[in-house]
Amino acid sequence: MSGLGFRLERQARLDLKDYPVDACWSADERALAVACGQGAVLCFDVPAATSRSLGEHPGGALAVGWRPGSAQFASSGQDGEVRLWDARTGAAKPIHSATQWSEQLAFSGNGKHLAVATGRELRIFDVEGRLQAQPPAQQGVIAALSWRPKASEVAALGNGGARVHRLGPELVSREYAWAGACLTASWSPDGRLLASGMQDGSVHYWNIAAGSQSQMRGYGSKVNLTSWSANSRYLATSADSQIIVWEFAGAGPEGSEPLQLSSHTARVTQLAFQPRGLLLAAGARDHRLTLWRVTQPQQPIDADLLSDEVAVLRWSGSGERLAAIDSAGVLSLYVLRHAKT
Repeated sequence: MSGLGFRLERQARLDLKDYPVDACWSADERALAVACGQGAVLCFDVPAATSRSLGEHPGGALAVGWRPGSAQFASSGQDGEVRLWDARTGAAKPIHSATQWSEQLAFSGNGKHLAVATGRELRIFDVEGRLQAQPPAQQGVIAALSWRPKASEVAALGNGGARVHRLGPELVSREYAWAGACLTASWSPDGRLLASGMQDGSVHYWNIAAGSQSQMRGYGSKVNLTSWSANSRYLATSADSQIIVWEFAGAGPEGSEPLQLSSHTARVTQLAFQPRGLLLAAGARDHRLTLWRVTQPQQPIDADLLSDEVAVLRWSGSGERLAAIDSAGVLSLYVLRHAKT
């Protein structure tokens, strides 16, 4: 079938010489911060296709998150520290230190606050690193954080469900209990729905606007990947080699058959919708990177083979660039191009 399609054009390939744990794009898409398993915090210069080490977390880095609209990003590591970095100068400012690791961190959409999860505790800092809020500890370890789009609310999910905290003159917290272990936290871009992949092989979601909740079962193993399309219509999930996409238009997903995207021959390890589009990128243990249009689930519209399993997959904010890092530490940078199909 002819028509205007898309393809991924690889523009750079760089060996980082370390196992990647996390990565994040700068707002201007000229830099990519990478947290490495042996501890290095790297900054990849996109135009120059080079990387430099800004420092390290002894024992291993765990997470990075870029502050929207700035040259600042945060990192955490097995040394128990959370730091704020200036990507231009390489200067680092420790803002939190603990005996436990802080495996989850996330900046708010307006860039004014940083949420950090350390075990069962959540802390919220301002851009200067000052503690702004610390709600009571949750029932279980916080497994995932996500800020509600266009709102000063952050969801912290783990064993026992979710808590949503709204910043203001006083911190207001709401409990969304569920007897299960939540593994992911994904707000729909319109802010109505909060979805989570579950340890018990299901996907649970809360309709915050309507005050209801529901669950989709039938997965063969734990669901540790969830991603919303930019129009809030599709929720992509995966628990094995298949990608399952639920449609939330009309009556919603209850009682309906999901779309099944079948191409990978091993467990899917990364899943990400474009921030401003409807294309879905996936990576797996079969070393393959695939690009999908979910309305055409028969086969991917493009694919590439990496040197090892896909460990990190991140779209830039515009959805025009895609960074893929395999477990051998090789970074591949792609640009989305229009192509005749």
